[in-house]
Amino acid sequence: MSRCCAGESLDIFGEKSARRALGRYLRKGLGGSDAPRIADWAAEQGLDGATVMEVGGGIGQIQAELVRRGAARGTVVEVVADYEDAARELATATGIADRTAFVLADLVETPDAVEPADIVVLRRVVCCTPVGPAVLGAAAGLASRTLLASYPRDRAGVRVVVRLQNGLLALMRKRFRTFVHPPRELERAAEKHGLRLARVERGFVWETAQFIADS
Repeated sequence: MSRCCAGESLDIFGEKSARRALGRYLRKGLGGSDAPRIADWAAEQGLDGATVMEVGGGIGQIQAELVRRGAARGTVVEVVADYEDAARELATATGIADRTAFVLADLVETPDAVEPADIVVLRRVVCCTPVGPAVLGAAAGLASRTLLASYPRDRAGVRVVVRLQNGLLALMRKRFRTFVHPPRELERAAEKHGLRLARVERGFVWETAQFIADS
């Protein structure tokens, strides 16, 4: 997510949402259909000695899951500072505090704020900003092995729901908006950094994609 949208995101994603996410993960583990799929696909690439980065990861559930499964180290990159305390609590609760880090950075503006990682995760992030392809491109530029991302499907029914949701947010005087980006634009953003689409899984609302580095 671009820092230009950090203020808007605080309308929706703040300390309360961080606490809810922390409690939910500690009780139930990874939620949704896309998060477990992303974790499983990442694990298939081999986690032994791998580094993981979760961009726009909030409290960093997926990178925590992968570090627990055997990855060497994880990093959460966020533009919303309110997630940091809960992310550190999650790391402590799951026993990975010495193998994870939280970085406050906008990768579109400062892609060199973090070191590249073998596995980069971008779950439900590009839909939070009008510059979604740029965010995915920045993440792709930091993925040495694979990038795993999920985003809303570009279909009529989803777009209708998004328009209704954005209209409701406007009535509530919230600045946050959701965006549906054409998948081909996202794929091109990854391709510019030497990644190609390897597979995709389409659910009713969410599309999950894996991009891998050309050998």
